Amino acid sequence: MSDMAWLIIAVICGIIEVATMGFWFLWLALSALLVSFLTWLNVVTTLPSQVIVFSVITLFFVIFTRPLAVRVFKTNEVKSNVDALIGLTGIVTMEVVPPEAGQVRLQGEIWTARSDQRLNQDSLVRVRAVEGVTLYVDPVTEEQETEVFN
Repeated sequence: MSDMAWLIIAVICGIIEVATMGFWFLWLALSALLVSFLTWLNVVTTLPSQVIVFSVITLFFVIFTRPLAVRVFKTNEVKSNVDALIGLTGIVTMEVVPPEAGQVRLQGEIWTARSDQRLNQDSLVRVRAVEGVTLYVDPVTEEQETEVFN
C-alpha cells in the first residue's frame, strides 16, 4: 500500500477521534501516520510488513500511552442522575431489617433502601450504591454524623 493510502487512513482516524474523543482512534491515526512515513522512506515496502508495523505501533500506543493520556486529559465529569446520590446522607423513614428492604428519605424523596445491617427509623445513613430504584446504604457513625451537621 502506498504512503498516501496510510496518510488517508491517518486523517480518517484523526477525524473520528475528534468526533468521539475516546482516545482510541488517536493511536490508530498516529500509527498510520508513522507507517505512512516509513513507507515513504521505503523502510517497509510490502503490505504484510506495513500491517505488522502498524499493529505493533498501535499496540504499543494503546498499552503504554493511552492510560497516561486518559489520566492527563480526563475532564471533571459531573455526576448525573443516580450517580450523584452516592455518598449523600439520608434518614431512615421505615426500618431496614435485612434481607428485607426499608425506606430512606434522601433529598426530599422516599427511596427503597437495603443494607447489610439493621437500621432503625430516624437513623442517618450514607448511600454506597444505587441499583435501579433501590439505595444500598450504610449507617453513619458518630464521627461521620458530626461531619454531616457541621
